[in-house]
Amino acid sequence: MAKKIKKQESTEIATVTKSRRGFEEPTEKEDYIIPRGLLLQGLSEAVQKEGMKQGLIINSLTRDELPETFIPIFKFTTWIRYNAKKKSDRGYDDNFDLGAVIWKSNDPNDPRVIEESKFGENGDAPLATKHINFFCYFPGHPTPVVVSFKKTSLRTGRELLTMAKMFNSDMFAYRYNLTARLEEKNGNSFYMFKVAPAGKSSAEEYTACEKLYDAFADKPIIVDESHHQDEE
Repeated sequence: MAKKIKKQESTEIATVTKSRRGFEEPTEKEDYIIPRGLLLQGLSEAVQKEGMKQGLIINSLTRDELPETFIPIFKFTTWIRYNAKKKSDRGYDDNFDLGAVIWKSNDPNDPRVIEESKFGENGDAPLATKHINFFCYFPGHPTPVVVSFKKTSLRTGRELLTMAKMFNSDMFAYRYNLTARLEEKNGNSFYMFKVAPAGKSSAEEYTACEKLYDAFADKPIIVDESHHQDEE
């Protein structure tokens, strides 16, 4: 039986500064793990073990289904070197678990980024994976969520960035819809992100996003990477 997905109705923002018991010690923004918008594939753990439906987009930490409408607040790019999934695969490093993160960088001038984001001599895919990330607010959802575009979805991330730039305003002045579309390639079926504009943000949404921007835009962002292979 498929697991019933909890719906989030609260509009509370995770950065509310009102005093709450148990949070007396100051918390640095870089201590937070920001959840990702996880797109479930047929072999995702949430599908195989939790009975969720493939093609859903969920919060990677709470496992709640995300609303379709979202507002990107700011963009940041990361490069991540994942260990190979098999010991026989190119780039396997026996110092790390299969599929584990070997290194991560936000600096395009990092020597590891320069060297390992190139295609191999035989056209092999780069060892490091480029991620175009958007720190987002999903109206009705209590926490900010990072939506990452990589590999086959990298073009969709570029499309979102292009649309946001064309509006010639703060990134969070406009809303978008985030859905999944089924694709087929080389006999394999998989889901990809699809993004479409959805009008201007309301005054309340704009204010909420502005608070999140002020709180997180200049801080190191630690993104939940625990389920990254679920999207492969």
